[in-house]
Amino acid sequence: MAPRGTYRTIADELRRLIERGELAPGEMVPSELALSEQHQVARGTVRSALALLVDEGLIEVVAGQGRRVVGAAAPVPTTAYERIAADLLRRIEDGEFGPSDALPSEADLMAEHSVSRNTVRRAYQRLVEAGAVAIRQGSGAFATPR
Repeated sequence: MAPRGTYRTIADELRRLIERGELAPGEMVPSELALSEQHQVARGTVRSALALLVDEGLIEVVAGQGRRVVGAAAPVPTTAYERIAADLLRRIEDGEFGPSDALPSEADLMAEHSVSRNTVRRAYQRLVEAGAVAIRQGSGAFATPR
């Protein structure tokens, strides 16, 4: 059994790795399993340590992926919808699509990236929330004027 407060020791160690840049912004934090094996503690102890760092804003939870370091650098897209959104945003910023040009359809993106319709919709939703894209019902998605 681990001594009380072990989760704080684990959190301190991860915090130091982040501060020294050994865990860079956008980089995934080692998994709960890896950390529990490394420190020879239960996963609940590791979860407590990770929760402290989430509360401090040093790391964030990426659904279905794990946790990654937040910071000044752009996070590395880890999910399919994040990669699709990042690709579309890059193409918009490169001038491939203007405000009057329709962005690729859901079906085109599904085929191009081999993903489901829900994944493509999530990518578009991410871009809408960022203010980069507007969806016009029945017409498609369009880059917003910048």
